[in-house]
Amino acid sequence: MKVISTTALYAIFLCAFALPVVQAQPATSRPVNRDELRVCMNSEGELTGRRQALEARGKRFGEESAAIRAEATELATEQQALRERQAPMDRFERKARAHNLRVKAAQSSAEGFRLELDSLNQTLLDYNARCGLISFSGEDQEAILTEREAAKK
Repeated sequence: MKVISTTALYAIFLCAFALPVVQAQPATSRPVNRDELRVCMNSEGELTGRRQALEARGKRFGEESAAIRAEATELATEQQALRERQAPMDRFERKARAHNLRVKAAQSSAEGFRLELDSLNQTLLDYNARCGLISFSGEDQEAILTEREAAKK
């Protein structure tokens, strides 16, 4: 049985309560002009679109992964039945090769998805560093929104 020293418990206790205090300290905002605000507002829309596209792609990827797992289970059951009957495996081997190709395609797709997700996350970090703690006038925001409406027409 492992025993945690009281010093370690005290250190964990201090860390648990110190982190929220550090995070709760107010950060200072940086005032921006209308052009900087426009860039931040435009970036926000682009990031939202990218995030939504990746969420949809992730959902499709999840569905494909579930289908692959179900197919793998079916193949394993079929393989076991064929072995028990000592039946020819030619047809099964063709199905297994097709399944393996599907798995490789899904893995490749997953890698591309992960890279896009990493890119989005980095872009979000950059956005938060640039636009996260800004202050601006309501007048500037209204002017930008008016510009957007005029551009739609």
